[in-house]
Amino acid sequence: MSVEKESSIWSWKDTKTNHQQNLIDNFTLHILPDHFIIQPTLRTVKDILAIDRTTEDIQLQSTLPNIDGAERRLIYGIIGIIHLISGPYLIVITSKSHVGDINGQAIYKVQTTDIIPFARNLSHLNEHQLKYNNKYLSMIEIVLRTEAFYFSYSYDLTHTLQRLHTSSSEFLSKSFIERADQRFVWNRHLLNSFISNKSLAQFTLPLVHGFAAIHKLSINGNSFTYAVISRRSTHRAGTRLFIRGIDDNGRVANYVETEQILQLNDVSCSYVQIRGSVPCYWKQFPNLRYKPRVSVIPSSNHVSAFRQHFEEQEYYYGKQFLISLTNHHGAEGKLNSKYRELYEGSENVILKFEDFDFHKECAGMRYDRLTILLARTIADQDDYGYFAATNDGALQSQQTGVFRTNCVDCLDRTNVVQSLFAKRILEKQLQHYNIIKYRETIDSYKELSHIFKNIWADNADVISLQYAGTGALKTDYTRTGQRSTMGLLQDGYNSFMRYVLNNFYDGFRQDGIDLFLGNYHVSSNEGLTPESCPVSKDISKKLLALPITILLAFSMCIINLLIPASTFREQMGYVLFWSATTLTTLGITIAWGQGLVDTPKLHSKVKKD
Repeated sequence: MSVEKESSIWSWKDTKTNHQQNLIDNFTLHILPDHFIIQPTLRTVKDILAIDRTTEDIQLQSTLPNIDGAERRLIYGIIGIIHLISGPYLIVITSKSHVGDINGQAIYKVQTTDIIPFARNLSHLNEHQLKYNNKYLSMIEIVLRTEAFYFSYSYDLTHTLQRLHTSSSEFLSKSFIERADQRFVWNRHLLNSFISNKSLAQFTLPLVHGFAAIHKLSINGNSFTYAVISRRSTHRAGTRLFIRGIDDNGRVANYVETEQILQLNDVSCSYVQIRGSVPCYWKQFPNLRYKPRVSVIPSSNHVSAFRQHFEEQEYYYGKQFLISLTNHHGAEGKLNSKYRELYEGSENVILKFEDFDFHKECAGMRYDRLTILLARTIADQDDYGYFAATNDGALQSQQTGVFRTNCVDCLDRTNVVQSLFAKRILEKQLQHYNIIKYRETIDSYKELSHIFKNIWADNADVISLQYAGTGALKTDYTRTGQRSTMGLLQDGYNSFMRYVLNNFYDGFRQDGIDLFLGNYHVSSNEGLTPESCPVSKDISKKLLALPITILLAFSMCIINLLIPASTFREQMGYVLFWSATTLTTLGITIAWGQGLVDTPKLHSKVKKD
């Protein structure tokens, strides 16, 4: 592949086919009363995009219409169009940051966006519609502000290096949006109006949600690029406690493909791992308890969904080594047993299974015991290998299988283990290409070790932030190679914040994800009456009296402890009364906790469960 850039247009050329594609990287948006005019800043590009604000018609024009009096904005890409109660909104990228280059092709992170209404005013909405329209807008804004969205004008970020290298010439000749891996295109729904017209391909920019970090290093006189790219799936996407397990199509929650890339002067290498929720029907709904109970849902479809999931995985990745890091006792143990039961019942020869009780094996911060897991998997890791190809297209090796790692959340324990697998493969690659000596490790080089550990810790934090709302736990081990007191304190803070977010904010965030991905479509008739809009439902005011009562009762308990009464007996009587009131109300609140939880109001894949 080769890439050329002229001011504001990137030309991507596939070396197999000589097929060239152009994506424009910055425009002037002219906002007129009747149209949005999107003009490439490069004057030699003749195509100008005109979007009618009344009919929503999108056309290419060869000449710039009269733009006198237009409001002008510099934009760096079109995310798409979303329909809310007031009508459609145009979503554009207003600032970006350069992450780094892969194959000399720039990768960018979305920094800021703008949501612009087609309607010139909102006078056609009644009071309720205006309120609910603003709620929907807030949902979209929350999704867009969530770390992190990435894109490239010249590199197909949705596919791994191996997929790009082994694809047919016909496939590579398609536009980026046509050939993109739809599992990872987060603005696919928003681009529907553009995708239907192939002449608009140069304006359609696929967005990937996940993580990307790219660093250039030099060791022993050898320069190379090291990168990690994580791609979050749009299928069964959502928040930590509302989206668990599998659906009827074999898609699982918190599914992420992570690719580690090493680029030398004449060779590019890639190593892929995946994570995803335990592939059976199970739930863990928030209910104000610190750790809601995990429960497997009785269903006759467990086997069918499990089979569909791994048929798709085999299509994309080949062999699968399943690493389950859940506890072997309690509710987690029952979930793990169901996973093993489905694996053994499948009799699928491409699957291998290893259940490693992470918390038991590494109890007392004995993370060195992870070498036990590495020893059990090393032969298969060598068997699966990694992808490598020279810059002139000669294939050196392919990755024939992947490790699929999970814990309950597919976050904290999963992150630790994935970074260990990645470290071993990177060391093998650096040794094979004579960058480091045979018995040397990444830790033999301070800068390389620091960058590797921090990239994987940052990857863990961002993936966790997207699913659970906070950074990951146990990242002190990933960053330093050992657990620390400060790391435990940070884990405590993150755990507390997860509790708050998962119980009181994630329903709204889940609705935003479903709206953004097109799992729910807003009708322009919503809000004509208050009951006609799903987001009109709020927590019962009667239930809100419970936490208020707890706060008042606890405050009175503290006050009576601090301010003495006329006798000690009288003081203790007040203290005991208010203590009993606090505990009783707390018990009632927990018992009725489901009613206080912020649950999704729109379509959600979890509702069937």
